[in-house]
Amino acid sequence: MESTSTSYSSIPVVFSKLPIDTNTQKHFSNGTIEIPYEKLDFVLEQPVDFESLRENGFDVKKLFQDQGWLGYFDILNGPVYTQLVKDFWKRCDIITQEEADKEYALKVAEDPKKNKGKSRTELGLREFTEPEIRSDCTGYEVTITQSTIAKLLRIPNKGIFKTFTPSSGRKSEYVPRIAQRCYIKEDAEPTNKVSDLKPLQ
Repeated sequence: MESTSTSYSSIPVVFSKLPIDTNTQKHFSNGTIEIPYEKLDFVLEQPVDFESLRENGFDVKKLFQDQGWLGYFDILNGPVYTQLVKDFWKRCDIITQEEADKEYALKVAEDPKKNKGKSRTELGLREFTEPEIRSDCTGYEVTITQSTIAKLLRIPNKGIFKTFTPSSGRKSEYVPRIAQRCYIKEDAEPTNKVSDLKPLQ
């Protein structure tokens, strides 16, 4: 059956705000990786060839198409600029909430009377909303965030993240389903005993 929808790859990716700040003054960060630049090997991933997979009995393209992932494979199969990538990763820093809090605390400590209670921007620091990968390429500052990646992949920047403590884990809505699927006594509370588990199928 022929599809009448437009190919995903025919729509160019255009950011409303590029992660590259071309207005910043040219500068180069110090290297953050201890490997000499010439020894930093670059390994290219094997592009995904759906046609070859289909010819070999694995017609999986529709599975990814239905989930909206063809654009991601277009990116994977697209051009790779090895020198830019090496230059970026050699000088990158990962900024988490912890680093941002330390940066703020150090700035406040410079002059506690004057700086206490001020916002990050009032102290001359960048706003921090989510973890960032900061670097510079050919002298231009580049910041990549989860939002940037979500926008590139054209997927929502939201999801569910659940953590459990030993006590809250026992009250989890998933416990009955886990017990039913994995344990011999399907209505029992899960344990860490192998003897309580169902045999592998």
